[in-house]
Amino acid sequence: SIGIGVKIDEGGIVEAGSNVLPYTRIGRGEVWGGNPAVLIRKRHEYSDSPEVQSSVQQINQSELNAIIANAINLPPEEITDELDSYNCMAWDSLAKMAIAASLYDRFAIRVPPREIFKLDSRKSIEELIFAHTNNDLPDSSVAESPPDGNTNAIPANPELLPLYPPETVTQALARLSQEEVVQAQAKKTIVVAATFTVQPLGSTLELWCRAFQMPFSVEFAEFNQLEQTLLSPNSDFINNQNGLNVVLTRPEDLISDGDPDGMIRAGQLLEAIISYASRKKGLIVSNLPPVVSPFFQGKDLQVEKLRLWWQEQLEKIEGIHILDFKSVVEEVGRQNASDASLEVIARAPYSQTVYQKLGIAITRLVRSIFLPAKKVLALDCDNTLWGGVVGEDGIDGLALSNDYPGRSFRLFQEMVLDLKKGGVLLVLVSKNEDADVWNVFEHHPEMILRRGDIAGHRINWQKKSANLRELAKELNLGLDSFVFMDDSPVERLEVETNTPEVTVVPMPKDPAHYAETLSKLWCFDARSLTAEDTIRTQLMVQEQQRRDFQQSVSNLENYLESLELVAEIRLAEERDLPRVAQLTQKTNQFNLSLIRRSLPEIQEIQKSSSILVLSLKDRFGDYGLVGVGILKPENGSLLLDTFLMSCRALGRGVEEAFLYTMFDFATQKDLKRILAPFHSGPRNEQVKTFLLNMGFEQKQSDLLEAEVANSPKKPGHVKMLVNVLV
Repeated sequence: SIGIGVKIDEGGIVEAGSNVLPYTRIGRGEVWGGNPAVLIRKRHEYSDSPEVQSSVQQINQSELNAIIANAINLPPEEITDELDSYNCMAWDSLAKMAIAASLYDRFAIRVPPREIFKLDSRKSIEELIFAHTNNDLPDSSVAESPPDGNTNAIPANPELLPLYPPETVTQALARLSQEEVVQAQAKKTIVVAATFTVQPLGSTLELWCRAFQMPFSVEFAEFNQLEQTLLSPNSDFINNQNGLNVVLTRPEDLISDGDPDGMIRAGQLLEAIISYASRKKGLIVSNLPPVVSPFFQGKDLQVEKLRLWWQEQLEKIEGIHILDFKSVVEEVGRQNASDASLEVIARAPYSQTVYQKLGIAITRLVRSIFLPAKKVLALDCDNTLWGGVVGEDGIDGLALSNDYPGRSFRLFQEMVLDLKKGGVLLVLVSKNEDADVWNVFEHHPEMILRRGDIAGHRINWQKKSANLRELAKELNLGLDSFVFMDDSPVERLEVETNTPEVTVVPMPKDPAHYAETLSKLWCFDARSLTAEDTIRTQLMVQEQQRRDFQQSVSNLENYLESLELVAEIRLAEERDLPRVAQLTQKTNQFNLSLIRRSLPEIQEIQKSSSILVLSLKDRFGDYGLVGVGILKPENGSLLLDTFLMSCRALGRGVEEAFLYTMFDFATQKDLKRILAPFHSGPRNEQVKTFLLNMGFEQKQSDLLEAEVANSPKKPGHVKMLVNVLV
């Protein structure tokens, strides 16, 4: 089979029975075969020369210069044959390790430890590459890589990259042209501080971040200076204001003869982390991986106690992001995770595979911090949620049980349900009869998912892309919030072609791998989980009931009156603050300032400002906490630092009720004016228009003002429960 997006140039051939991965490009005269298909040979009549050169041999000087320049932090144009480790202080052992890591990322060359420190000039690197090509490099090995260095062997949508072998993806990303790299110059920095040498992960981390349109540069703090880096007023962490800072450690570096259980050093480090997190945001801290060093034996009990304690303590710290270093090492395996030679020579204890996977794991966490999670999982039914076609096989003929092959579908449903519990909306998009599908949901004894788990559905015979557009409108979400899973490559191609905003998952042929495929996706990783997230499906079902009810009411005024709206407006309590932070991060439409804030920042603001929250109910259910106002008295005026509302509460007059309370707050404070600084974004003109309609005047391009005496009217159809003590 040939996957979607495959391009075959002139004279290209795919052997019968081969499986070509999506987005592969088969070059001129190339013959591909196998499962998955790989380049077998090049047709003689299309050869440019008697021998097809290895992609390793085809490295151009500008690319090599870029690798060296990145390692020694110089412009590429300054890299010459005369420059080497003897006349360039920056070309030290750490730079050589960074060069070796880049060679692994780019060419899958694993440079033997003792050869790494011979990478002291451009010429020596070229000789090593040539030796690798001719199999003269001692103890070298090659990881699996895309045939002929073809970057089109990986998907264009970065959300799908985690589904492919990490070595393959990393090499393909490293082969991007210099022109593409220049277009995404780094604007922010990730600083990594560790108790061991970590420079080898830098190349991978930069490549993967760039693939997700997060062009970070990666820098490294001083070796084994964690406490100083966290606490010093002029450290690399403190100076990295708008980026991210990463703390990595391992049990081998915490336990010593003078500290046999590691608690003294770990306690000191933990205090430094707590101190930093109380003042700054953007800190990533790793849990403790298993011990892999061959030089550290016989302390298993102390190690496990320390690792468990460390994890428990990290989970108590507000505002940090925990990196799962443990899983990286466990996935590679202890035997393959260590490099005894490099640990002795350069205090770099891990294999290149671990460093690469660690860079990828950090990218995953960075993606969850800076990019929004997908909100909707759209699912086919037949041969996706269950085995078989319900319209033909009937409910009793479906494969869905605790035994093979039905167990594959049951495990997949369990994972889907876990996503729903984490706030992901589930919708069905199935070509079927409505009654047949719901009969399975309601009566099949092995169904994990039930009808109440589904936030929306389109069960009909229309194009699935059209159905997805309707569901997006119904849920008031963008198509870019959707992930689509369907066993049919034809349906996937139709959706991908007509709704390119949707992330379409390439499904494996064997249903036994459905759950594994879903588990590999990063796009559902959420920064945090609030009470509102856990009932999101319930909220959407209630919203559909409101829409149905609105159709039966003659006009908007009667509809709003009949909703029986109750708005509770009060000062925020500690339990509200995670939701307050989340709303600042996620609300785009009705958001005055567009300032994104973390939980520690909100906690700090609460000390000097009044944070008002609005919760809403009506006859159909509870909307949850949907409004936030951060108010600051300032020079006789009330400053609206933040004024936002969730889009699901808009258009019901509740925003007027919230603003009325803020005017009343200003009156009680004997303030004369309300100032509303406005930051214009692509979707938040709505809040500016609302304030202008409420009597505000635009005094400057980014400032709206109103006299407190000109308070808006209190909406009569909203019952207001106000507890704002001044």
